[in-house]
Amino acid sequence: MKNPFLKVKPVGGIGQIGSNMTLIQSENDTILIDAGILFPYEDFFEIDYLIPDLSTIPKPSHLVITHGHEDHIGAIFHVIKQFPEIKILATAFTAGVIRKKLEALHNPYPITEYRTFDQLGFHDFTIDPIHVNHSIPETVGLLLRDHKEEFSLFFISDFKIDFKTKYERPFDFEKLQKLTKKSTRRILLVDSTNITSSTRETPSEADLVPVIDDIFESAEKRIFITCFASNIHRLMTFISLCKKHGRKLVPHGRSMIGYLNTANELGMIPEYSSVVKMPDSVTGDQENVVVLLSGCQGDFRGTFRRFCIGEDSTFKPRPDDLVLLSSKAIPGNEKKIGMLVNKLSEIGCTVITAADKLIHVSGHPGRNDLHMLYEKFNATDIVPIHGETYFIREHIDYIKQSFPQSVPHYFLNFDEMHIGKDFKVEMVEGEKHDPVIIHGRQLVLEREKISERRKLAGNGAVFLSLKLSKNLADVESHSFTFQGLPLLVSQNEEKFRRFLENYFVQVKFKDMDRATEELRIAIRKYFDQILGYKPQTFVHVL
Repeated sequence: MKNPFLKVKPVGGIGQIGSNMTLIQSENDTILIDAGILFPYEDFFEIDYLIPDLSTIPKPSHLVITHGHEDHIGAIFHVIKQFPEIKILATAFTAGVIRKKLEALHNPYPITEYRTFDQLGFHDFTIDPIHVNHSIPETVGLLLRDHKEEFSLFFISDFKIDFKTKYERPFDFEKLQKLTKKSTRRILLVDSTNITSSTRETPSEADLVPVIDDIFESAEKRIFITCFASNIHRLMTFISLCKKHGRKLVPHGRSMIGYLNTANELGMIPEYSSVVKMPDSVTGDQENVVVLLSGCQGDFRGTFRRFCIGEDSTFKPRPDDLVLLSSKAIPGNEKKIGMLVNKLSEIGCTVITAADKLIHVSGHPGRNDLHMLYEKFNATDIVPIHGETYFIREHIDYIKQSFPQSVPHYFLNFDEMHIGKDFKVEMVEGEKHDPVIIHGRQLVLEREKISERRKLAGNGAVFLSLKLSKNLADVESHSFTFQGLPLLVSQNEEKFRRFLENYFVQVKFKDMDRATEELRIAIRKYFDQILGYKPQTFVHVL
């Protein structure tokens, strides 16, 4: 297709859960939608997160954020670093969350706030934010239209449909339909997260209230709850029930305190000052508390894990504690969460999970919810996004079965959707790029270094330092250390010392590189005979 009106290119978020970032290009505009991180989905040895490869995309003028989850805002620091003149647009709550993140990184940056009744104007198109429901406040879908309003593209990566929640307005279908009534081509890019779920209609946050109310009513001692800190509406339920039952609510963990403070600063929590107490203002033996623990995915440094294993400085688990897991395990985290539940059970705590009672609901749509959106938007084309590759394929099959009047389109990260000036759609396969690994002080860690870490972690290491004579004929002294090897090795280090001394008699170091490499190989073979594997070996000549 020559000179398309619009190009849509996901650089993250399709074929994976996380790292959401989508490039929108027209003749005169280049913008990004969202800038998220991807948490490691394989054994990357404690790296922090991954981001899309920003070097592969052209310079955008704007970054438009749909909501404040880490998989949509976590990479903003890196986007600013790559594109220091970019203008960031977000709703008030999301902007508050972003500002706190950037301030913590000592990198404040201006964020322009928009409201759901604003229209974001660009040269070739407009974007109208459409209020939707999700598991974090002020989530929007973005409706992109040409200036004649003949074409509509609705980008909605995270949503649910909740007509009963008391914390926010329902999904604004009325605005969506009003703005698209003249459009002849309606393209929907839509969430696939729950396409394989057996729950056809996602329950409302309101459905949790009576269940949690009963739990609070029957609890005699301390209550501990772990959930996603960003789910402000869930936290508001806990706060209102604490007020009803005469309990104090204690947010415990940096992210829990941070999200609550952001919501409170925006006046979203009326009962905050009378109910919420900081951890340093309470003692661990108080009975009438509900403690909110961050790190619901069993994060290694998370407060929930620290509490479960008895390493928290304020609260230690006791047999009469009630612990609620008001969240769902992200795929891959089930085992470590299960181990923490077992720890609590060993102590004698009463543990309630979402499998036991309705104490958690998803923030994503079931199949019936998706079908409602298809119909309300009257989509001519549907593009599944926000999901693993299997989810995307399942979503396409569902579209074919349930909404055959629409054309489904399959694409993954770095593929492109071209929309012509006549609004015809063409899908173009793109060159794939691996995500970038970030570790430590937001620094890039090269992918080949992961292989080195894997070998060190799997096999341990031997470090040998040599001091040679001036003529390089003899080894005057040497020292060695072992890391990650069995105690057996240390207990027999004299045997290893004799091996080295015998080896030194036979070798000269005039060809330094060759001699040290042969020595390194000989050491690996020596330990292979003892251990059955070869540790990483490093020889350093002083």
